[in-house]
Amino acid sequence: MACDGEIAPEEVEKIRQLPQFKDMELQHILSEYLSQLQSEGNIFLKQYLDEVKAAALTEDEECELVSIAIQTIEVDKSIEYNEVAFFKKIRKRLKASDVKLLMAIPENPAIIEQISPEDYLLPDITDEDDLSLWTNTFSNLNIVV
Repeated sequence: MACDGEIAPEEVEKIRQLPQFKDMELQHILSEYLSQLQSEGNIFLKQYLDEVKAAALTEDEECELVSIAIQTIEVDKSIEYNEVAFFKKIRKRLKASDVKLLMAIPENPAIIEQISPEDYLLPDITDEDDLSLWTNTFSNLNIVV
């Protein structure tokens, strides 16, 4: 969501519409995460990735995480390499098979010329622990609602 250097209003609205976030103080939570991201940068991202890896998610929960992540990437109809690269770092920390995760990726005809569902599961060109792509990306980040 923030890995492309901006948090688009469509991304915030997409999260707000998801049933998992229905009763949450989303604006407060996002503001808190944004503050941490701006002050800690890649350390915050590494902690998030470590939490994903350590979480005892079921296969269905992993599929749900993938679905939400892809929907958030695609909702503004602008697919940025940084977003896909970070998604691939998340994917590397999940146990579910590519076949199972591929079924969780919603088809989006509006962006099919930019990226196919299978592209999300291809290996990335960077090391899975390399977060240098996002150095200094977050200092001017704002949530636009």
